[in-house]
Amino acid sequence: MKKLLMVLLLMLVGVVGCGQEGITVEDIQDEGTLLVGLSGDYPPFEFFKMVDGKEMLVGFDVMLAEKIAEELGVDVELKNMDFGGLVGALQSGQLDMVISGMSPNEERLKQVDFSDFYHTGENAVLVRESEATNYQTEADLKDIKIGTQLGSIQTPIAASFTSEVKELATTQSIALELSNGNVDAVILGKDIANRYAEEFDNVVVSGIVVKSEESMAVALPKGSEELVAKVNTLIASLKSDGTLDRMLEEAMKLANE
Repeated sequence: MKKLLMVLLLMLVGVVGCGQEGITVEDIQDEGTLLVGLSGDYPPFEFFKMVDGKEMLVGFDVMLAEKIAEELGVDVELKNMDFGGLVGALQSGQLDMVISGMSPNEERLKQVDFSDFYHTGENAVLVRESEATNYQTEADLKDIKIGTQLGSIQTPIAASFTSEVKELATTQSIALELSNGNVDAVILGKDIANRYAEEFDNVVVSGIVVKSEESMAVALPKGSEELVAKVNTLIASLKSDGTLDRMLEEAMKLANE
């Protein structure tokens, strides 16, 4: 019996160990397809748009996924998921990487590996236009109802101001909650906050400067050092020749059409 238990324990350790080995460039090239997870509700980074009569995922992160797949010599397959489920899907082997405006934080760094930053932006606070004069400084966010996207880097920022944080799966739904008067403010990345200020007639970007940056990186399975290095080299190249800037400009045009 003891010998059997020892064998089972060793088998379990082996399985757990395999789960931490990550994936390699060769693994992806052998499969011929790069599986990329994203949450398609974050224009201009990823969003759905009608293209030639067909609804398709487009945006800055989609372009980056295509560039990485091209560099690896494989096709790309996009998997649209709720943002809050992306890290778990990556850990369970459903995805090869996540490119979804994701910012590394202490908890995520324990679970997955990250590339270098491919975009760094600012956060912004959306409020209803009729109440904009009530929100001028961070102190005005104390103890109000703040909306954020579920699992986003903005959630702990909101929680530092108030215990009443409402999280929803999509940025569109939380912006709608603000427009309908169900939350007092919403914290989002500045690019998408500007987008929703245009979309909703009664919503504006407040003058509050939230002391936090939104730094985006590609998430990969733990232990994928070779693949991380490959992605980092590509990101550095796309930054140095201005390709990333052009991609963002193109994505913003798409989002505003």
